[in-house]
Amino acid sequence: MTIRHLPRRRLAAILALAACAPAVHADDAASNLRPSGRFSVRPAVTAATPPMGWNPWNAFHTQVTEAKIMAVAQALKSTGLADAGYRYVNMDDGWWLKRRADGRIEIRTSMFPSAALPDGGTSFRPYVERLHSMGLKAGLYTEIGRNACSQAWDEHGANLPVGTRPEREIGTYGHQAQDMRLFYGEWGFDYVKVDACGVADFQAEKPFVKDGTYRALGPYMVRSRPDLSEPKVVERLYADLRAAIDAVRPDGDFILSICNWGEVHVADWGKDYGQMWRTSQDISANWWSMLHNFDSSAGRALYAGPGHWNDPDMLEVGLGEFDADHPVEARAHMSLWAIVNAPLVLGADLSKAPPVVLDIIGKREVIAINQDPAGNQGVIVARTTDTETLVKSMAQAGTKALALINRSARPQALSVALGRLNLDPAAPATMRDLWTGQERAVERGVISAELAPHETRLLLVRGVPELKGGVYLGEMPARINVAADGRAQISALRFASWAPAQVNASPAGTPLIVGGKRRDNGIGVLSDSRLEVRLDKEFSRFRTVAGANDDTARPLTFRVYGDGKLLFEQSGTQPVEIDVPVRGVRTLELVVEGKDREAGVALATWADARLMR
Repeated sequence: MTIRHLPRRRLAAILALAACAPAVHADDAASNLRPSGRFSVRPAVTAATPPMGWNPWNAFHTQVTEAKIMAVAQALKSTGLADAGYRYVNMDDGWWLKRRADGRIEIRTSMFPSAALPDGGTSFRPYVERLHSMGLKAGLYTEIGRNACSQAWDEHGANLPVGTRPEREIGTYGHQAQDMRLFYGEWGFDYVKVDACGVADFQAEKPFVKDGTYRALGPYMVRSRPDLSEPKVVERLYADLRAAIDAVRPDGDFILSICNWGEVHVADWGKDYGQMWRTSQDISANWWSMLHNFDSSAGRALYAGPGHWNDPDMLEVGLGEFDADHPVEARAHMSLWAIVNAPLVLGADLSKAPPVVLDIIGKREVIAINQDPAGNQGVIVARTTDTETLVKSMAQAGTKALALINRSARPQALSVALGRLNLDPAAPATMRDLWTGQERAVERGVISAELAPHETRLLLVRGVPELKGGVYLGEMPARINVAADGRAQISALRFASWAPAQVNASPAGTPLIVGGKRRDNGIGVLSDSRLEVRLDKEFSRFRTVAGANDDTARPLTFRVYGDGKLLFEQSGTQPVEIDVPVRGVRTLELVVEGKDREAGVALATWADARLMR
């Protein structure tokens, strides 16, 4: 069930029910609302733009070999894909043979012959150095629990860990410091993907646990049931893992990819430990799976930015319904991952990829949308059952990437006014189709397209900003950190589609309506939330109309802080206009708090929120 299309009466009933839902987070809400006085997101040492590379899972599963990986690495070089940015050559499940008595993991040399050492030991150092000598980066795979996904989901598959039960416990649980010294230190990997089946799929009642094959652990994560999960336990495991990595790579020169499928509130804490985190279940090479994974990231622009990215999983271009026989779908898939700043991790066997597939994944102008240095994820500005429109603000002022999406199997007509892109409809504007290269003027301030089934038109639009001398907050989501989101009020209801802070929509995905007026620009939040906005002394004033979304009539308190100092505070049930000076301010903080905690969850809006230079 998607909350986006709920009738108002049904939405109101849900909001009332939320008042009875037990809080999932143990954090004290009041302390979360205190100003930090800083933009508390780790600086982007690596992954300043979304990582790009390749992973063998979707092509080979556990049947991967060193020869297959090196063939793809050579293809990355020979096709120019490495020069286009695809530099991380990763691996996935199946590489490990066993964990020795001293805790060291032994590599399966039948898959990776270069790992065999003269003394009988194993090391990935020769393999990593070979990739580095090609100008590529090397990625490894591991698990946050004791056991890997293949051990739970492919019990009779090839290349499972062997030996006694302790020897088959190849995950990082209980070995975090040792494994990170090995992976990032001794072996020299640049990227590690850390799965989470080990804390989700080895509960005591499983047959392979009952019969003694594996030890029980948790479950600390119950898929799609946050009310039954233990988010703080899972977060602590990833926090400890990050600390272990920092001890080996204190300069921050690494990537940690968190793979727990959007569960246990990872959007809240993923940025504190990793450079990317999965927002959804594993992708499959079909249209509806791709859309599902896209949707899991599309409404979460405020949770991503340089050094921390939403990850809807790997690209399936070249496989299944996105192969050479389906170029429309393949270009759509690539376009959607580009505009939501998804990591571009390829999944097909590139050593055998036909020219049409190589052309799609290597399209430089499309890649440039994904790799824009401003790091703003595209935001949804319109959606129907069959169509969707996303706009991404680029680093160059007055430049927008626009995705016009036909989700359906029927032709669709789609139009968007320049004003919805925050561009002046009366000023000249041009649009360039990034797939065809066709460029033309925008006529009468409206962009229109006739879309084929499953087609996405990806455009680069250049015009004049509508807001003279300023910028809407919704145009700069990469400079906003959701420091506290009020999620505890709704998480027990298991509404995975809710993003507690959204651009141009309420957390329920409904329009922003303040004081009886619909607002096209603004940030929709829950009560008991705090946003940090990175200003870097670039602006002089902050202006907004703050109030409860019309779905609620709860008294709210709005506070604005500049570098930790209170600039504005007002309580009440009516919208309030805020206009405060921010010259010289590095970090702006926007806090909304509900006075009556028994009245239910409130939807609040920072409407027309903008910064003036």
